[in-house]
Amino acid sequence: MPTEISAHTDVLLIGAGAIGLLSAIKLAEAGLRVTVLDQGHIGQEASWAGGGILSPLYPWRYPPALLSLALYSMQRYCSLTSRLAKQTGIDPEWIPSGLLILEGEHEKIPNDVLAWGARWGLDWRLGPAEKTQTLWCPEVAQVRNPRLLAAMSARCRQLGVVLHENTAVTRFRRRGERLEGVETTAGFMPIERIVVTAGAWSEKILAETGSHLDIIPVRGQILLFQGKPGVLDTILMHDNHYLVPRRDGLVLAGSTSEYVGFDKSTTNKAREELLSFTIKMLPDLAQAPVLRQWSGLRPGSQDSIPYIGPIPEWEGLFVAAGHFRYGLTNAPATADILVSLLTGIPLPLDIAPYAVLTPRSAH
Repeated sequence: MPTEISAHTDVLLIGAGAIGLLSAIKLAEAGLRVTVLDQGHIGQEASWAGGGILSPLYPWRYPPALLSLALYSMQRYCSLTSRLAKQTGIDPEWIPSGLLILEGEHEKIPNDVLAWGARWGLDWRLGPAEKTQTLWCPEVAQVRNPRLLAAMSARCRQLGVVLHENTAVTRFRRRGERLEGVETTAGFMPIERIVVTAGAWSEKILAETGSHLDIIPVRGQILLFQGKPGVLDTILMHDNHYLVPRRDGLVLAGSTSEYVGFDKSTTNKAREELLSFTIKMLPDLAQAPVLRQWSGLRPGSQDSIPYIGPIPEWEGLFVAAGHFRYGLTNAPATADILVSLLTGIPLPLDIAPYAVLTPRSAH
């Protein structure tokens, strides 16, 4: 086992999900030498496991700090995916499919929802309420997240970003308050700027810093159906579950929210729950084969507001984690913030709501 990893890098990112990979791309395009470490495989955790919906679900539930990130990012995804497709030849399949929310027993559509949406510049429409009230959200798009991650990985390699898989962080080193490097299972890496973008594992990685990040794993399970192209032409949401149609006829049904620690197993209970929901919403899928069931671990956080910024008393150490359901959605805003922090260019958004405090008390 080597005692030291090559130090020919300016910034190290720990965690290779959508936020880590997109940040690596933007930092490399800004002229920095970048390395990415992941304890598993590149792009195979929560960013891969989700449904690829590029919006908060039931947006009126969330505070401005989350919505600001989301709307900034939603406006940039079309151009981002178009560039990645041209650069790498891998099409992330960004589709402006819109989101149709059906009022349910557990999730009511507020009476003032159109006025609320208009304040955020959202052109929403309410449908007839003869049977079930509906809300049409045309701004919502989707992306085929495994292909997005593949395109991001390919772009990283084009830019010379060094990607290390199966490499876990064991501890950080500092002199005084200045970061000196990181110990990993592959050896020591001397580096003065590190960003932890490790999703649900971020709090464990940063435990020694005393920052007390309130990030916990929340398991979500999804079923994949083999439908026919056109069986569903929009994202459908009802009582905290959703259906997401892909171009080739595949339909994703999600998702559960389970507080079971770092357990990524799947369950029959979730399968039956998602199967029942799917058939109720889309009877045409009653005979469709279920191709796969999987789970992912979201980085749960208070109000879905992530931590983005420096770690107090650890000069050179940063974090971008705790995005809960919306790491994929908010990757463009988060990456742009990190680039600003690491290069000194003006920040795209006010980052005060995402500050790391000891202990955190801002929300």
